Amino acid sequence: MPPKDTVNNGLTSVQTHEFPVIGIRFEGNNAEQRELDLNQLGQSIQGFARILAVSAHFLKTSKLSKHLDALDVQVVAVPVAEHHCYEVLAVVKSIVGSRELWSCVFGALLTTLVQYVLSRRDKDEMKYLSEALQQALRNNQGTVDKLTDTINKMADALRPAARQALTPIDRSCKNIDLYASGEKFAELSGDHKRAFADADLAISDHTAVYAGLISEFDMTTGSCKVTLDGDVARIPAQVTDPIFNRPNNPYVEAMAAMRMLRFVAKAELNSDGEPLKLYISDTAENSRSSTNPPLTPQSD
Repeated sequence: MPPKDTVNNGLTSVQTHEFPVIGIRFEGNNAEQRELDLNQLGQSIQGFARILAVSAHFLKTSKLSKHLDALDVQVVAVPVAEHHCYEVLAVVKSIVGSRELWSCVFGALLTTLVQYVLSRRDKDEMKYLSEALQQALRNNQGTVDKLTDTINKMADALRPAARQALTPIDRSCKNIDLYASGEKFAELSGDHKRAFADADLAISDHTAVYAGLISEFDMTTGSCKVTLDGDVARIPAQVTDPIFNRPNNPYVEAMAAMRMLRFVAKAELNSDGEPLKLYISDTAENSRSSTNPPLTPQSD
């Protein structure tokens, strides 16, 4: 039996003094080999640290503060005893105040709040959050409504942190799963990443030539998945070329042969100028060549 204030959540045993423990698992792509791009990992950890700290401070004080130095909590990383893909274990610690504040109810509320901050916040999720707050706090509806309004403001303020947290998705990893007490409470995918990136998306002004490997292709709609040359992540694409639904078109042939295809496309770009979705209008010259050199996008 572990000591009373030792938490064993299936990831590690760590002295946490009954503080909430959140497991962050990076799944798929490079993470399967327990490797992650260091820059992407750094951005992601900064994002999760801010989300956990601001959320925990709010639950502890009922106050919204966006300045990390002013918070009553601290988020620390602790060793992971047994890795699954690539993992980081975060512990939310109280800087001031008693241990009694950090109850099981607090931990449950924290996971609910983090899940909400990282969600797309539809009506069902709002209803779930309100019910969870009401049950945990046992307060009147007016108090819950007031807290929910503040939580909405907090979630809006944490959107940049959420974008940071999701940085490795569709790049170094396929998705990020969050765990508490050994149970998964959130699965973050490319859809979440795109939902948070929508406000910052821009369509490229000019077409560019790309080289990529098509791994999925729908001949009814022209939608597909592409892995660009030099990358491991798959990104969504839409083929607008009128020949997309013809048998044995160049896109289907390249996919069947697992051959790199050069094509002309516009792209949805994130704030860093990286393509999140491609709109393919045509194949490029020599697209059927199986010995294409590595390419970087070039304006026509």
